[in-house]
Amino acid sequence: MSRPLPEAQWLWRRLFTWAVTGWALFTLHGLIQRMPEGDLRAIATRLILLLGALVAFYLIGPTAEHIIALVRAWRGENPK
Repeated sequence: MSRPLPEAQWLWRRLFTWAVTGWALFTLHGLIQRMPEGDLRAIATRLILLLGALVAFYLIGPTAEHIIALVRAWRGENPK
């Protein structure tokens, strides 16, 4: 029996998402403490948008297996 591909378990996607989310939250917390209010708004908005994109990538992003299946179907190849 062959072992499943690592992407099937979403381990790396979860680790990447949680690491970047933790970094962004830590950075946002530090910026709130140090920066003037005008600059803070633009940076905080961009970090929040990054977090939103990561959460969307984590929750609805296709796995590598799904992408390969879509490409094969588009090319007209038979699935294995």
